[in-house]
Amino acid sequence: MIFVKREKRALSVLLLAVTLVLSAVFAASAAESFRLSNQLPPSHFLSEAAEVFAAKVKEYSGGDVEIKLFHSAQLFKDTEIVEALQQGLVEMGLVPVNQWSGMIPAADIFGVPFVFADLASIERFLDSEAGTLLDGAFNEKGCKVVFWMDYGFVQFLNSKRPLLAPADFKGLKIRTFSTGTADAVLALGGTPSALSSTEMYMALQRGTVDGSTTGAPAAYSRKLYEVQKYMTVCNYSAAQFALQSNLKWWEGLSDSTRDVLERAGKDAASWIRAEMARSEAEALTALKEKGVEIVELDAAQRQAFVEATSSVRDGFIAESGELGRRLMELAALAQ
Repeated sequence: MIFVKREKRALSVLLLAVTLVLSAVFAASAAESFRLSNQLPPSHFLSEAAEVFAAKVKEYSGGDVEIKLFHSAQLFKDTEIVEALQQGLVEMGLVPVNQWSGMIPAADIFGVPFVFADLASIERFLDSEAGTLLDGAFNEKGCKVVFWMDYGFVQFLNSKRPLLAPADFKGLKIRTFSTGTADAVLALGGTPSALSSTEMYMALQRGTVDGSTTGAPAAYSRKLYEVQKYMTVCNYSAAQFALQSNLKWWEGLSDSTRDVLERAGKDAASWIRAEMARSEAEALTALKEKGVEIVELDAAQRQAFVEATSSVRDGFIAESGELGRRLMELAALAQ
């Protein structure tokens, strides 16, 4: 009799253990898990912003939604992410907006030289009708902006000489990343060479290209100080990123999950704008310490750059249609 009671008790304990394990499994499977592709290294402030986004998603969902981050192009390069999102190969990704310029020419407005006066004007631009118009264009191509990720202004780097006037670009092959940046380099007298950010360092190291266009934080995090001697600070264009998703995937989410992602996105966007100024200042200091000669254009020198690239702005308006024309109007209002 005692043996039977012990056997029943053991069976009850076993059933309880199985129940607890199954409950844990079902609870884990009930949580939503989404992938986020990022081509930037973990040390970059936009990568850190992705971490902020993931943490806020977890917080606001009570742990029911998880964002799995894949940094340093573990999933897709910057030249691959748009197609990957369109095809639903990944749920979300950091997208350099210029990567849309082939399908949506107006999306290259951030790369058009000397359109934006400062970082505040970009924020006003995106918070205006412009942000809605751009997202609508992305929607037509199967993608959705979850939140905008300000990158900051782009500068010129090279290994040959300081770039103080358009004439200094003659004979230099410069890595570019968009139609606008390529047209700007060409207008200034250089030779543009389109390269992925993941290919940039090797090309500079081998001397395939002489210089590059990128922001100060990226220049430092990618160790371009090892292969570049000079940086010209002129804020000639702004590289803009967005965290985007596959549109069908987004529309298939529950209202509560979309709300969590949007709330987390607003927090991450605010974090970026606060972090960006600090990150740029620290990166410039760090680049100087690594031996990069930083030169800043005075008003007259910068005006010479502006005048030399006027054809690029005219060409953008002519080639980007009604959307591009309207965006340029909104950019002017945002100054």
